[in-house]
Amino acid sequence: MTATTGAALALLAGCSGGLHVPAPVTTGAAAAQCRSLHALLPPTLMGQKRRSSSPASDNTAAWGDPAITVRCGVAEPGPLDPRAADYDPTELHTVWVLVDGVCWLTQPPADNGGGFTFTTVKQQTYVQVHVPGAYAGQSYPLPALAGPVLKADPANPDSAYDCA
Repeated sequence: MTATTGAALALLAGCSGGLHVPAPVTTGAAAAQCRSLHALLPPTLMGQKRRSSSPASDNTAAWGDPAITVRCGVAEPGPLDPRAADYDPTELHTVWVLVDGVCWLTQPPADNGGGFTFTTVKQQTYVQVHVPGAYAGQSYPLPALAGPVLKADPANPDSAYDCA
Protein backbone atom coordinates (compact mmCIF):
# COMPACT_ATOMS: atom_id res chain seq x y z
CA MET A 1 0.00 0.00 0.00
CA THR A 2 1.36 3.43 -0.90
CA ALA A 3 1.50 6.30 1.57
CA THR A 4 -1.13 8.14 -0.48
CA THR A 5 -3.51 5.18 -0.42
CA GLY A 6 -3.00 4.72 3.33
CA ALA A 7 -3.68 8.41 4.00
CA ALA A 8 -6.82 8.31 1.86
CA LEU A 9 -8.11 5.22 3.68
CA ALA A 10 -7.43 6.83 7.06
CA LEU A 11 -9.28 9.96 5.98
CA LEU A 12 -12.26 7.96 4.74
CA ALA A 13 -12.36 5.87 7.92
CA GLY A 14 -12.38 9.02 10.04
CA CYS A 15 -15.24 10.56 8.06
CA SER A 16 -17.44 7.54 7.54
CA GLY A 17 -18.71 7.08 11.10
CA GLY A 18 -19.94 10.61 11.79
CA LEU A 19 -20.08 12.12 15.25
CA HIS A 20 -19.88 9.58 18.10
CA VAL A 21 -22.91 9.83 20.40
CA PRO A 22 -23.14 7.01 22.96
CA ALA A 23 -26.46 5.24 22.43
CA PRO A 24 -28.37 4.06 25.50
CA VAL A 25 -29.62 0.48 25.33
CA THR A 26 -33.41 0.22 25.52
CA THR A 27 -35.97 -2.57 25.31
CA GLY A 28 -39.75 -2.89 25.38
CA ALA A 29 -41.77 0.30 25.89
CA ALA A 30 -38.65 2.46 26.22
CA ALA A 31 -37.36 1.27 22.84
CA ALA A 32 -40.74 2.02 21.24
CA GLN A 33 -40.86 5.49 22.82
CA CYS A 34 -37.32 6.29 21.65
CA ARG A 35 -38.10 5.05 18.13
CA SER A 36 -41.20 7.27 18.06
CA LEU A 37 -39.29 10.29 19.39
CA HIS A 38 -36.52 9.79 16.82
CA ALA A 39 -39.08 9.95 14.00
CA LEU A 40 -40.63 13.13 15.44
CA LEU A 41 -37.42 15.13 15.98
CA PRO A 42 -37.06 18.31 13.90
CA PRO A 43 -34.67 18.61 10.93
CA THR A 44 -33.20 21.79 12.46
CA LEU A 45 -32.67 22.73 16.10
CA MET A 46 -31.45 26.12 17.30
CA GLY A 47 -30.80 26.99 13.64
CA GLN A 48 -28.54 23.94 13.24
CA LYS A 49 -29.13 21.15 10.71
CA ARG A 50 -29.50 17.58 11.83
CA ARG A 51 -26.38 15.51 11.25
CA SER A 52 -25.44 11.87 11.27
CA SER A 53 -24.02 10.23 14.34
CA SER A 54 -22.57 6.85 15.15
CA PRO A 55 -23.51 4.33 16.09
CA ALA A 56 -26.71 4.79 14.08
CA SER A 57 -29.49 4.46 16.64
CA ASP A 58 -33.10 5.43 17.28
CA ASN A 59 -31.86 6.47 20.72
CA THR A 60 -29.66 9.36 19.56
CA ALA A 61 -29.74 12.46 17.37
CA ALA A 62 -27.42 15.40 16.74
CA TRP A 63 -27.51 18.87 15.20
CA GLY A 64 -24.74 21.32 14.32
CA ASP A 65 -21.06 21.58 15.14
CA PRO A 66 -20.34 21.49 18.00
CA ALA A 67 -23.19 19.03 18.29
CA ILE A 68 -26.38 19.56 20.22
CA THR A 69 -27.31 15.98 21.13
CA VAL A 70 -30.41 14.09 22.22
CA ARG A 71 -30.11 10.70 23.93
CA CYS A 72 -33.28 8.73 24.67
CA GLY A 73 -33.36 6.00 27.29
CA VAL A 74 -30.64 7.36 29.56
CA ALA A 75 -30.39 6.35 33.23
CA GLU A 76 -32.13 8.31 35.97
CA PRO A 77 -30.23 11.58 36.50
CA GLY A 78 -27.88 11.63 39.50
CA PRO A 79 -29.75 14.29 41.50
CA LEU A 80 -32.83 12.01 41.44
CA ASP A 81 -31.01 8.71 42.09
CA PRO A 82 -30.46 7.86 45.80
CA ARG A 83 -27.41 5.76 44.83
CA ALA A 84 -25.65 8.63 43.05
CA ALA A 85 -23.00 10.89 44.57
CA ASP A 86 -24.88 14.01 43.42
CA TYR A 87 -28.27 12.87 44.79
CA ASP A 88 -30.26 15.93 45.93
CA PRO A 89 -33.18 14.71 48.12
CA THR A 90 -34.00 18.19 49.43
CA GLU A 91 -33.71 19.73 45.95
CA LEU A 92 -31.43 22.49 47.25
CA HIS A 93 -29.29 22.36 44.11
CA THR A 94 -31.83 20.99 41.65
CA VAL A 95 -33.06 23.34 38.93
CA TRP A 96 -36.34 22.43 37.23
CA VAL A 97 -37.61 24.02 34.01
CA LEU A 98 -41.17 23.55 32.72
CA VAL A 99 -41.38 24.06 28.95
CA ASP A 100 -44.62 23.47 27.05
CA GLY A 101 -45.77 20.70 29.39
CA VAL A 102 -42.42 18.92 29.76
CA CYS A 103 -40.53 19.09 33.07
CA TRP A 104 -36.73 19.14 32.63
CA LEU A 105 -33.94 18.82 35.16
CA THR A 106 -31.16 21.28 34.30
CA GLN A 107 -27.53 20.46 35.05
CA PRO A 108 -24.16 21.80 34.00
CA PRO A 109 -22.41 19.12 31.92
CA ALA A 110 -19.98 16.78 33.63
CA ASP A 111 -17.15 17.79 31.28
CA ASN A 112 -17.10 21.43 32.53
CA GLY A 113 -17.05 22.56 28.90
CA GLY A 114 -19.89 24.98 29.47
CA GLY A 115 -23.39 24.61 28.22
CA PHE A 116 -26.12 22.60 29.87
CA THR A 117 -27.64 19.17 30.03
CA PHE A 118 -31.42 18.87 30.31
CA THR A 119 -33.20 15.62 31.23
CA THR A 120 -36.94 14.93 31.21
CA VAL A 121 -38.21 13.80 34.60
CA LYS A 122 -41.93 13.00 34.22
CA GLN A 123 -41.76 10.76 31.16
CA GLN A 124 -41.52 6.99 31.50
CA THR A 125 -38.28 7.07 29.52
CA TYR A 126 -35.64 9.69 30.36
CA VAL A 127 -34.55 11.90 27.45
CA GLN A 128 -31.33 13.89 27.78
CA VAL A 129 -30.40 16.96 25.73
CA HIS A 130 -26.88 18.40 25.78
CA VAL A 131 -26.27 21.94 24.54
CA PRO A 132 -22.54 22.85 24.29
CA GLY A 133 -21.25 26.12 25.74
CA ALA A 134 -20.65 27.45 22.21
CA TYR A 135 -24.40 28.15 22.05
CA ALA A 136 -24.46 30.29 25.22
CA GLY A 137 -26.71 33.30 24.87
CA GLN A 138 -28.77 31.76 22.07
CA SER A 139 -32.27 30.39 22.37
CA TYR A 140 -32.42 26.92 23.80
CA PRO A 141 -33.87 23.79 22.19
CA LEU A 142 -36.49 22.74 24.73
CA PRO A 143 -39.51 24.43 23.08
CA ALA A 144 -38.78 22.60 19.79
CA LEU A 145 -38.37 19.28 21.61
CA ALA A 146 -41.33 19.44 24.02
CA GLY A 147 -43.97 18.48 21.43
CA PRO A 148 -42.08 15.45 20.10
CA VAL A 149 -41.28 14.29 23.67
CA LEU A 150 -44.95 14.51 24.72
CA LYS A 151 -46.17 12.73 21.58
CA ALA A 152 -43.64 9.91 21.95
CA ASP A 153 -43.99 9.52 25.73
CA PRO A 154 -46.81 11.39 27.51
CA ALA A 155 -46.10 12.51 31.07
CA ASN A 156 -46.38 9.81 33.71
CA PRO A 157 -48.97 11.03 36.27
CA ASP A 158 -47.42 8.74 38.91
CA SER A 159 -43.97 10.32 38.60
CA ALA A 160 -42.55 11.52 41.92
CA TYR A 161 -40.95 14.53 40.21
CA ASP A 162 -42.58 17.74 39.12
CA CYS A 163 -41.64 21.26 38.11
CA ALA A 164 -44.41 22.77 40.22
